[in-house]
Amino acid sequence: MSQTLRFKPWALPLKLVLAFGLGFAAIEWLPDLVKKPSEFQPDLACTLSQQACLQQDAIVRLSHDVVHPLQPTQMTVQWPALPEEADMLLLSLEGHEMMMGQYQLKLIRQPDRSFSGELMLPFCTEDSMTWQGSITPVSGSHSPLYVSLRMTQ
Repeated sequence: MSQTLRFKPWALPLKLVLAFGLGFAAIEWLPDLVKKPSEFQPDLACTLSQQACLQQDAIVRLSHDVVHPLQPTQMTVQWPALPEEADMLLLSLEGHEMMMGQYQLKLIRQPDRSFSGELMLPFCTEDSMTWQGSITPVSGSHSPLYVSLRMTQ
């Protein structure tokens, strides 16, 4: 039993109108659906190392001066202005010289009121690379701390 396909003259224009309508709608919706890159401010950023980096009454420090890919480095943040209830900070980093996606690390409140976490950045094809981003409280309305760090092979 064979059926004959019938051509509907109105179907093609309707499909075109729907396709264009969805395309224009996607242009409007896309910025809301896609996460915007962090608004890194290099003039405010601290370059992280074993030396204390002071920003907004917060001190940020690494256990090593230079970070190596796939090797753990301890990060510690002392931020006395945060309320006792703040139990976590979020570090967000993006590669400066090459697109490596976004690296995120939760820094957990310690008994001494500092925050810490183990940073382990991914492998990169370049010999060295700069990562830059921010540290923000998970809850609250404090301005972020802007940071950068150098990674070498």
